[in-house]
Amino acid sequence: MKRAIVICTLVGLASGCNPVVPDSTVQLTTTTSFTAAEIAATVAAAAIAWYVVDPLAPNWEVKEIKLADNQWRLDMRMKRWTTGGDGEAIDLLHRQAERLAQLQGYSNYRILAWNEGIQSDMPIAQRWARGVVLLEGYVPPMPEEKP
Repeated sequence: MKRAIVICTLVGLASGCNPVVPDSTVQLTTTTSFTAAEIAATVAAAAIAWYVVDPLAPNWEVKEIKLADNQWRLDMRMKRWTTGGDGEAIDLLHRQAERLAQLQGYSNYRILAWNEGIQSDMPIAQRWARGVVLLEGYVPPMPEEKP
């Protein structure tokens, strides 16, 4: 809903019949000029594209589900509008598994299952990946020395 309000506001500002946009012209060179409405429309289109694509957001959303003390399922969904990252799912799984192993006190991990595909929702399909990871080599924490 918030996204729709922002888009409608930007489109409304870009229209020439809006009282917010002044009726003036910007002279760039002796032969090139732009109206304020054209500039506003360009800025609005760029803002809409930036808002939809959001190039600074991570390409993948990762959910970690604990199946057992040392077994985790990693569900990953790629954002619908991307600027790359199609082949990075398995690398992401390895990074997440390594991070989980370190956080849980394990020295290693093993991938038990791996699956990936594309969910063909309308209007835009979305890539997904899923892996099950077994954490191995538990390293108990060192006891603290008391003086």
